[in-house]
Amino acid sequence: MGRSKAKYELGHSHLERLVHYYHFLGERVDLDETTRVSSQQLAQLLTMDDTQVRKDLAAIGVRGVPRLGYRAAEVVEAIRQVLGFDQIHRAILVGAGRLGGALAAYRGFVKYGLRIVGVFDQDLGKVGTTIGGHFVYSTNELETVIERNNARLAILAVPAETCQALADRLVRAGISGIWNFGPTTLTVPDGVVVRHEHIVVGLAELAYHLQNEPGSPLPVSQDTE
Repeated sequence: MGRSKAKYELGHSHLERLVHYYHFLGERVDLDETTRVSSQQLAQLLTMDDTQVRKDLAAIGVRGVPRLGYRAAEVVEAIRQVLGFDQIHRAILVGAGRLGGALAAYRGFVKYGLRIVGVFDQDLGKVGTTIGGHFVYSTNELETVIERNNARLAILAVPAETCQALADRLVRAGISGIWNFGPTTLTVPDGVVVRHEHIVVGLAELAYHLQNEPGSPLPVSQDTE
């Protein structure tokens, strides 16, 4: 019997932990009906207390058995339903450069319910070719392809100076979620969700932790004089 649909209010941190559980189980565990996983195993993944794992799973309706743990397949299915991975989210990708090409070629999106239905670029040398198994359309065809495929999600992998204008077009065409890899912050109407992937933020976090490690060498001056 399948699990019944239910609405859950998830905080950002809770959502991220669920994604990590899902990824861990999907990539490293043989998900047959007998496979079990303990809260301790999942806790080690994120270096946290196993009590948090039990709270996270209980909050989405999954409870384990003392000394036996959780059925791994049940945990995966519950997370799939709560996060919407059991549905197909049609997306278009704008930008067929190196980053866009890598995103277009990534096959793991299907595990998260995302299907790219069109790749776009304004470079006429790329239009009409295939990247990552996807046909590259001209950006002039954005609205047509979005409507034809009923796409609601867009991935932006374009330079900063073109991001906002493209976002405006996407919103007018019916896009309600934008995954932005461009190095800029977008302004969108209420009701449109944007996720910004600022790569330099991750770099800054790494640099900060490295320079504060015990015994770290003094930074080298960047002066060229």
